[in-house]
Amino acid sequence: MLFQSVYVCKTQSDIILLVEDQPLPVVFYKSFLELDGANMTSLLSFDSRSMTALLNDRHKSYFNADFPIFYKNKTLKSKGKYFYRSAIDSALRNNQIKAV
Repeated sequence: MLFQSVYVCKTQSDIILLVEDQPLPVVFYKSFLELDGANMTSLLSFDSRSMTALLNDRHKSYFNADFPIFYKNKTLKSKGKYFYRSAIDSALRNNQIKAV
């Protein structure tokens, strides 16, 4: 239900509110088969506000070295072709400051 809620959010502000309203953020850190082995942190890496909330020090008790948050996810590029990118790579790519 939570994942469906993320997909129906109309704005990034709605997504951050949904992320911050969760009592236990661990659901965003674990990998799920229905997400093709990705985790929600990786999928939300396009939004720096979501990343700030999820990586806040108050959640450090949920971070586990045995199950890293950041790893390369398999992403479909075109028919039968995939590429691998981590959430950090996506966040850096999507949140670049444009030179003026």
